[in-house]
Amino acid sequence: MKKTMVSLLVLLTLALFGISTALAQEAEKGKEAPAKEEAAKPKAAAVKAETISGTITTVAADKKLVIVTGSSGIPFNFKVTGATRIKIGGQKAKLADLSGQTGKSASVKFLPEKKAGNIAQTIEVQ
Repeated sequence: MKKTMVSLLVLLTLALFGISTALAQEAEKGKEAPAKEEAAKPKAAAVKAETISGTITTVAADKKLVIVTGSSGIPFNFKVTGATRIKIGGQKAKLADLSGQTGKSASVKFLPEKKAGNIAQTIEVQ
């Protein structure tokens, strides 16, 4: 009788250990699933694009920089990237083409990045 009780106690202990291990593994899988779902979702843009109109005051093609002064007289610096679309009079243009456009009215759609600065998405000269 004693041997039967000990055997049952050992079996019960092993069964409880197996169940607790299985539950712990299931809990870990549950934690990983939301992380995988989050990774699959497209990330929203950190900042929204803004637009400013003003006068082109400086074009530094070598530095990929355009400065537009707003109607309030405040100059805004814009970094030009390979993705920046530039138009002059409705026609596609390049950054070097903007050099002859100082003093003209322009509209710049940009992303205001804290670390990188204002990244120009589009520059349109009227």
